[in-house]
Amino acid sequence: MDIRCRKTSCRHNNGQTCRAKFVGISPCANCNSFVKCGEYKDFGSLMFESAPEFANSRHILKVNLHCDKTSCLFNHQCKCSANGITIINDHDKPLCGTYIQDEPKPN
Repeated sequence: MDIRCRKTSCRHNNGQTCRAKFVGISPCANCNSFVKCGEYKDFGSLMFESAPEFANSRHILKVNLHCDKTSCLFNHQCKCSANGITIINDHDKPLCGTYIQDEPKPN
């Protein structure tokens, strides 16, 4: 799973890649793993500097990602089935940008 993060003030953010051992998404789609580091890191201009052909990523075969957003298309028994997630910066709250509203099943 690829976990990208645009919340650059998070302690777990390393080059817009999440390095947390556990990622939790709340029922409001907030990232519960956010820990403020107290500094703003601007990775936008440096993201491709060391290896321009590759973007930073964290591909993990086994990641502890718990999701309580039950209305999400990718939520299967509180586990995320998406190939990757992106945490977006929404003012003070980091939000799961991968959330897609699941359509109700017809009866």
